[in-house]
Amino acid sequence: MNTFVKNCALTCLSLGLSFAAAANTALQQHAEYAAIDQAMKTMMLAFEQGNAETAHQVILKDTVVVGYSRKQQKVVNVSGEEWAKGFEPAKDEDQRHRQYQILDITDTGAVVKVMLDYPQWLGVDYLAMTKVNGQWRIVSKSWSGTVKPAK
Repeated sequence: MNTFVKNCALTCLSLGLSFAAAANTALQQHAEYAAIDQAMKTMMLAFEQGNAETAHQVILKDTVVVGYSRKQQKVVNVSGEEWAKGFEPAKDEDQRHRQYQILDITDTGAVVKVMLDYPQWLGVDYLAMTKVNGQWRIVSKSWSGTVKPAK
């Protein structure tokens, strides 16, 4: 690759990273960022503990959870109450890795991406959050993922 092309590529990459950093800084400066971040920390704790009670601090009974089940060969749609029933302590919790990224915030809504890396599952959840009675709650979750091949 010639020097000009390399310099153009590096410039584009640098600009892209700069724009991403600026967008992230703008999100972090939003008045609701800390409250959304705290709600997500509670959600991550619910995952880690496998605790439905903790999950219900953030999700609502009528939260909508939707995703495509390859096993069932169809779109699966459950309530937040049904989703929370699946929260149980995992025997392989020490091997499960989760992180989230707040993608967008308005005064009353937010979108968060949750990346899940489990021993047998690699998935992504997109959470839509809304401020309900002064508290940030997950009102919908769209999930997708793939089963990891056995080692």
